[in-house]
Amino acid sequence: MEIKWLNPDAKFDRLVLAGDIGGTNTNLGLVGYKDGKFTLLLETVCPSKDIDGLDAPIRETLKIAAEARADLKPSHVCISAAGPVANNKCVMTNLPWSVDGAALEAATGIPTLVINDFMAISYGIPTLDVNDEKQIHKLFHTDGSCPEPQKATKAVVGPGTGLGVGFLAFDGEKYIPASSEGGHSTFAPFDKDSQEFHDYMAKKLNCVPGVEPLVSGMGLRNMYEWWKETRGVPNNEYFQKIEETEPNDRPKYISRASDNDPVAAEMMRLFVKMLARFSSDACALFLPLGGFYLAGGTVQKDLRWLERDNLFMQWFEKNYNPNIRPLLNKIPVYIIKDYSISLYGAANASLNLQK
Repeated sequence: MEIKWLNPDAKFDRLVLAGDIGGTNTNLGLVGYKDGKFTLLLETVCPSKDIDGLDAPIRETLKIAAEARADLKPSHVCISAAGPVANNKCVMTNLPWSVDGAALEAATGIPTLVINDFMAISYGIPTLDVNDEKQIHKLFHTDGSCPEPQKATKAVVGPGTGLGVGFLAFDGEKYIPASSEGGHSTFAPFDKDSQEFHDYMAKKLNCVPGVEPLVSGMGLRNMYEWWKETRGVPNNEYFQKIEETEPNDRPKYISRASDNDPVAAEMMRLFVKMLARFSSDACALFLPLGGFYLAGGTVQKDLRWLERDNLFMQWFEKNYNPNIRPLLNKIPVYIIKDYSISLYGAANASLNLQK
């Protein structure tokens, strides 16, 4: 377990043990709330594949906190997890274990709420300042504009291990986050490459593929297999490294190779085009004139490919209906740079949903 003390001396009126449970990492953090501001005091991180549940990581995190400061005893626990949530329990989409709020509450004695991971990110979005470059990177439209956000719907898409989708409705006074499993909607091919990749995944899955198996970390992993089987890949040091590494780690090595190898570069360009097309579809559905946010480490690490030749925006702004294109051009597009947004979001959800 990796231990990070960020603001060990912070004061608070409310302390929440927040969790962000994804297919790759399990992050737990003590988040304090005071005077309208959330502060992350302590964060612990461990690979999700190395654990079989949250009991042990939570116990260890609480122990570390108590040994450092006697008052670091959270009043509430809020866990955001990657998967659908029902009856305060999440069946994880990309892990063999579940997150059961009632069981965790019985084990810790602390009121525990389980929410969808993108519900947490949605709760985190209102805490962000779009003009703070440490938190947000703005993507400019092809005409060079970056529209001002309106008091309207916000939406978020995040390619990580899987693909998350969330949105926030505006009721005239405040934002109301809502969860979604939009990453499992059907993938729509749009050119020869995306059609061939789609058909390969349809054959592999024996059904019409959703967006997630193509546009996510697992999507890049699947893209590598498709490319290797149908087109062949170079026999060079970059692809030897990709081949030798564990499949779940291949996306980062494809990204690294893309700056030097033309085939890896083509893979990244296809990934960005597919992400842009799905993002555009999501924006046509939600009309997030309050802001469209891209979340997740995958987007941050591959920002250069989104901006190179304006690739993301070129494909984001496309629509068969000429009356929809001006609407897409009015949507502010932001990349979330703050990795802790899920923990802040879980703490904010706790503040709003747990009394």
